[in-house]
Amino acid sequence: MPSKVDFIPLSESSLRPRRDTDELSAKRRGYNRAYMRAWRADPRHQLRERANRERAYYERKLREALRDAASLDRILRPAVCGLCGKLPPVAEIVRLRVCDRVRGGYVAVRVPYCGQC
Repeated sequence: MPSKVDFIPLSESSLRPRRDTDELSAKRRGYNRAYMRAWRADPRHQLRERANRERAYYERKLREALRDAASLDRILRPAVCGLCGKLPPVAEIVRLRVCDRVRGGYVAVRVPYCGQC
């Protein structure tokens, strides 16, 4: 019984590794890395990023406060992962948060972690 799928033999050029794309992607990664280093070194961009971060922290804190005030069922619910918010936590991980009041500029924050996300 003949097969309905036609098999096309691979040519040598299709079996050869593509060095040109690897070299181009390496050059692109190097350029992107250098560009972002220069971008982050600019004081104007640092100030803008700090303002965005502070705004995001404030919005998140306000959102959580409003959510806590609106629903008391959070006390009765079991703990969930701090990253995905779905699975129960099995450990706590440490994340760094930017803070101007500390000497190093960062504060360690403990977050419940499910181990899968």
